[in-house]
Amino acid sequence: MTQKPSQRLPDIWQGVRWAMQAGAQGGGTSRRRLAWRAANATLGHGKALRRWMAMVVELHSREIVRNVPGEYLRAVRPYVHRHTGYGERVGQLIDHMDWLEGAFHAKSFEQIAAGRPLVLAELTPPRGCDFMRLQLEQAPSQSPEGELLLTLSLQRASDIQHKPQPVDAGVLAFSCFRVDGIACLVIGGVRGPRHASQRMSPTEINQALQGWKPSVFMVRVAQELARHWGLRLIGLDPAAHRLRGWSYQWNKRNREGAQRIFASYDALWEHFEATNGPRGWVIVPMNSDDKLSATALSPEKRERQTRRADYWIRTRNLLRVQFKQLLQRPSREAQISRITQTMDPDVWGLSRPPDYGHGEDGLASRLLETGPGTLP
Repeated sequence: MTQKPSQRLPDIWQGVRWAMQAGAQGGGTSRRRLAWRAANATLGHGKALRRWMAMVVELHSREIVRNVPGEYLRAVRPYVHRHTGYGERVGQLIDHMDWLEGAFHAKSFEQIAAGRPLVLAELTPPRGCDFMRLQLEQAPSQSPEGELLLTLSLQRASDIQHKPQPVDAGVLAFSCFRVDGIACLVIGGVRGPRHASQRMSPTEINQALQGWKPSVFMVRVAQELARHWGLRLIGLDPAAHRLRGWSYQWNKRNREGAQRIFASYDALWEHFEATNGPRGWVIVPMNSDDKLSATALSPEKRERQTRRADYWIRTRNLLRVQFKQLLQRPSREAQISRITQTMDPDVWGLSRPPDYGHGEDGLASRLLETGPGTLP
């Protein structure tokens, strides 16, 4: 007989003990610092944390959340945006969980809630690989960059590598919450492969994506997600990255690594012509124009660019078909009736989800280049 989840609201001071448990560290935060933040949050922001824990207990009772300590520490852990306080972070997490249930069809939501990846598209794998997939999954509770991960996953063929494991060629971390009263898909981080032993070479990834750089390709997919869900797309301004904090600047190695990360973000947002948004954020256009005149290039370059454009158009069309089967646009009625909703009926600041349409970004002349060569 299975034991039902406890309905009792955990003691808020339990968080300090949770922070000191093995495995609580991660995301650039040690257990000692996490425990200090838990104590500080308890003393100064107990009301906000009780709101979050009330939601966590409710979601746990419905088997949507399974790791109560991890979800508590998610609210305590410093967010990637360094100007985010405890109360604001709790508001973001509540917004995200309110949005999450209405963003997926039932079976898709069950798969996400169970911690299993949701495959958005099966792409044509490159030679020597068994598969290449775009998928969504929950981020670990230690992740400071977002609650969901959009990943581009590949796996080598078994006749090439012994006991091959999936490799993430690109990862985009995001959440969905309101910024200045407007519902946004918030990109907190974009990165390439992390484990050196499992990495694929840049040449292999370039060939797999027909010349697209993973960071640019992942943001293009995020544009499609934001369009489908009717959300504004924003990204982290590197000037507001938590690595700007003084505690990360003492060590020269950390300082130099942070500068490389900032430069990559600057190049990425410049490529998409992102504009200044609310403090610490940039607004990413929904439709990208790569500003490339194919007629000014050699026939060889035009052929490569056309191949890249065709690859994206096919991928985009496949995604839009899959989105209809897996994802849904949250309706106003769903927002009002949601069991976890406790705020104003027009919680997302919109009378209805905006319809961005499909635009004209499928034209080959506007999809021919991928961005600066310095992108990761």
